[in-house]
Amino acid sequence: MKVAFDTSVLVAGSVARHVHEARARIWFQAAREGKFDAITTTHALAETWATLTAIPVEPRIAPAAVERVIERLVRHIKPIALRWDDYKSAMQRCGERGLRSGTVYDALHYINAARQDADLFLTFNTRHFIPLAADDGPRIVAPPDPPALFDG
Repeated sequence: MKVAFDTSVLVAGSVARHVHEARARIWFQAAREGKFDAITTTHALAETWATLTAIPVEPRIAPAAVERVIERLVRHIKPIALRWDDYKSAMQRCGERGLRSGTVYDALHYINAARQDADLFLTFNTRHFIPLAADDGPRIVAPPDPPALFDG
């Protein structure tokens, strides 16, 4: 099984006391244990860096600390670079479905997951991704929905 991680899951599992930390970490642990192939986009890692360096916690998270967090993430979650075709497909899908603005960034993640033949797309923002779904694309899942998905 191949599982694609959205920025929302990467951030949640990387921040102590995040409301979804435990739910995300279940999937991080399963990825570390090799229960599935874990992927994300390089763009999601940049979004994770941006979010973690801006998140309003005290003390603030230093950029160098965030770099270490991301280095730990990519030990078990393979980053996949976006291609121009992904951008074209994302813009086209949004246009065809009447979606606008920042939705194109979500489309990039979902389309890349589909290109990588992911079975599941993990996100805490399911309502943002459902309009982007395709019958032949990965199933959109909010962690841990349920943990049994990766048992066996």
